[in-house]
Amino acid sequence: MTSAKRPIVTLTTDFGAGSPYVAAIKAAVLRQCPDAVLVDIAHTVPAFNLRAAAFMLWAGTRHFGPAVHLAVVDPGVGTERRALAVQLGESYFVAPDNGLLTMVLAESRPLVPTSVVLKRPEDASATFEGRDVFAPAAGALAAGHRLREMGEEAHGLARLRDSGPAVLWVDNFGNLVTSLRPPVMGVKVGPVTVARGVRTYGEARRGDLFFYTGSMGLVEIGVREGRADVLLQAGPGTAVAAV
Repeated sequence: MTSAKRPIVTLTTDFGAGSPYVAAIKAAVLRQCPDAVLVDIAHTVPAFNLRAAAFMLWAGTRHFGPAVHLAVVDPGVGTERRALAVQLGESYFVAPDNGLLTMVLAESRPLVPTSVVLKRPEDASATFEGRDVFAPAAGALAAGHRLREMGEEAHGLARLRDSGPAVLWVDNFGNLVTSLRPPVMGVKVGPVTVARGVRTYGEARRGDLFFYTGSMGLVEIGVREGRADVLLQAGPGTAVAAV
């Protein structure tokens, strides 16, 4: 990273809060770049859930300036799926080529990505490439190595299949973040139509179900002082429809 400031490396995984796997990948980054500032985006991505991970990666990294974003949600670890480093403007994303970068790539337009397939060390673990392949690459990029030094150019990055509007994420309050964008007149979730729209939570009464435009510009569904995910029995991947 060409900056006078300490380079930033963010981390997004499904390893779980307090996992020693997180400490291991941080150590691998710092081994390559001792000055790196490590920022945890999330380590509680639902296990193996690439659609939720793609959203959380985009949502958690979109406000950063130049940075290296390390993302490891990798059901295909050890298989022939590619390990990638991708440059978008002044930032880099290091991740498996399994669709994890789908939303980042879609929302980064008109920036054009430049990608390489990372070299795999001969002694890399078949079950922990996050530590042995991805983290060292992220650290090297943070330390100033150029993308073309990291491997051969890659084309045709994997994208998740678009299966229609759906819940992308459930936040800690039980609000459902959907892929719908305003304006909508209502949102259908299973047999339930959420017909009331509000600008903010305070416009609803306690227990009311409503939809609104959230801080990320996406349509969300909430319950005043309650949990929409429990009330609607919905979670990441649940289909929704604008009405």
